[in-house]
Amino acid sequence: MLSFETVVCIATIFVAGGLVYHILLGPTGTAPFVKGPIPGLGVALSFVQSPTRFLENQRKKLGWIFEIYIAGQRMTLLSDPISANKQAWMSKSLSLIHFILYVDRSLFAYSKRIVDDVPFLRKAAKQLVALLTSRVEMKDTVDLIRQEYLQLIEDGSKFAEDTESGKEIDLYEECRYNMFYASSVGLFGTAFPVDSIYKPYMIFEDSIMKFLKSYPKFLNREGFAGRQKVLDELGSYFTDPVRVRNSAPFVQKMYQLFQETEYTDAEDYAGYFFSIIFAAKSNSVPGAFWLLAEIISHPELKAQVELIIAENYNPETKSFDWDALMSNPVLDSCFKETLRINANIVSGRLAMEDTTLRVASSTDASPKPYQIKKGTQLLIFQNQMHWDADVYPDPMEWKGDRFLDENKEKLIMHTDKWKSYAPWGGGAHMCPGRFLAQVEAYAQLVYTLFLYDIEPLEDIPKPIIGDRYGGGLLKPERGYRVKIIRRKNPLSALA
Repeated sequence: MLSFETVVCIATIFVAGGLVYHILLGPTGTAPFVKGPIPGLGVALSFVQSPTRFLENQRKKLGWIFEIYIAGQRMTLLSDPISANKQAWMSKSLSLIHFILYVDRSLFAYSKRIVDDVPFLRKAAKQLVALLTSRVEMKDTVDLIRQEYLQLIEDGSKFAEDTESGKEIDLYEECRYNMFYASSVGLFGTAFPVDSIYKPYMIFEDSIMKFLKSYPKFLNREGFAGRQKVLDELGSYFTDPVRVRNSAPFVQKMYQLFQETEYTDAEDYAGYFFSIIFAAKSNSVPGAFWLLAEIISHPELKAQVELIIAENYNPETKSFDWDALMSNPVLDSCFKETLRINANIVSGRLAMEDTTLRVASSTDASPKPYQIKKGTQLLIFQNQMHWDADVYPDPMEWKGDRFLDENKEKLIMHTDKWKSYAPWGGGAHMCPGRFLAQVEAYAQLVYTLFLYDIEPLEDIPKPIIGDRYGGGLLKPERGYRVKIIRRKNPLSALA
């Protein structure tokens, strides 16, 4: 049964600009159309109740492209792992920036004049991508993230004490704080106000779907209060030249871009850099948790990973061979599987002109043309591919060895032609933070298992899917109790 609050809000969720998809009402293309049984609402109730089941059923019935109607909006959904997804990501007539403008304004309170300046946003996005995808530019950031994380769990962690019997902790809360802190310091610098931002940011993050669904303030008071606290802290930080001079090189270069414009008010900085925090933390932090949690919940795999870590540690220099760890096939498979099952992402585009996409189907690999009319919202739900049982047997079961080469056509099917793995999106706008996210996840995994033995005290939590569908990397429905014991002998002895 839907709650009273949910029923009351369903109509406004979409009409008032709800969900991440709200951009413009555009004309339909030639894809199969699902209007829904309820005038005005369309398929809204079915979608809200179980988006996963609803979209899976429509995909099986209608194919890899279809259109749905939700409370005044028509949205074209695409999930063609053979050809059309790549076309959509690469097409210059299908715009990403126009799709995300609503999100930036609704979630992060962008100042109106920045939202209206698309050329500036394009310039900022280009510089952001250039910085995040350059290993030379990010070297200091990567080193600082690793250094801060090691210090947190070695000295300042709540479980750093050396006890024979171990200590019971909530692994999710511990990982959440440590990774957020280390990542923030690495990306923004040691002068960044992490401690004053952490709690209000987490309150905001837990309320994200209420923002995306346009809940009124009286139904989202904590979320609005948390967001405002973060905005105030960011505005104060970026209007203080002394603090900015002590920030990380990444921040200084993005800050300089603002200094070359008229956008130097507190609200200009606050909204934009709020979105940077979101992009850098809200997906990588839970991703790092899920990787560690899944590995320790599989004893044989945990032992294998511990040996890999030990073999890549040099006791003389007291350092790790990070290049070898980052390219290790077992760790890589575990990381990919973690993203496959938990990366709950929507890749969206807005058609700026009439466009033709050639779409294949599961029964006919020969693509057929479909017209995407100007103004159409085109959405690619990655989960429609990542959770497809025809590609991934037992799709909702985490299998750490799924992406090993020997498991092609066993645990991953159609590898010769179906490109059914896209947690980072695709094309020119593929997530620029993908390398940094892997660095963060591996830092947490390696340092934690190197220093501590961890014993789960309960089953690993399930992810929240329902009302978080399409809202980013999935969060666990509860904490994860484990017993953690400081190692008396170095893990390197295993090697």
